[in-house]
Amino acid sequence: MQFRADQYYQVSLEPMQQARSIYQGGAAYALAIYCGGLAVESLLRAFRWADDSSFEGRHDLSELLRASGLLRIDYDSLRQKGASEEAINDQGKKLRAAMNEVVILWHNNLRFASEASLKTFLHKASRLHGIKGDPVKKHAMDFLDAAQTVINHGVMLWQLKKK
Repeated sequence: MQFRADQYYQVSLEPMQQARSIYQGGAAYALAIYCGGLAVESLLRAFRWADDSSFEGRHDLSELLRASGLLRIDYDSLRQKGASEEAINDQGKKLRAAMNEVVILWHNNLRFASEASLKTFLHKASRLHGIKGDPVKKHAMDFLDAAQTVINHGVMLWQLKKK
């Protein structure tokens, strides 16, 4: 099945909603993270395919991010909308931090991960220290918030691009 950029873009919105629903269910945080990462991957593919429709089947978010151009902020459009230089720079920092969180925590093989294996991964990544309550739940929420930041930025850029 061959996808176009518009299809990847539309598909990027669905898994994010599904990830939030799964998270709210409370028992499948690894799956929620997987779905959130899938949404980001789909969005990155949409931007990449808009410029180059050759198939690239790897799930390397760092490479897709570079190829997508998503981090290129449309400063002129933001200025025209009245954004200050400080707000523009803050948005760029927030986006890069969110994308960094997604790249660090998401792997395509999360689709096979149990909650215990996700907790082991987080422990090996030294991400369990000082967290009260369920650390997997906390990291899942932090991840989904970061993924949503990326999705929101992508939606804004996609809409600007289509005008």
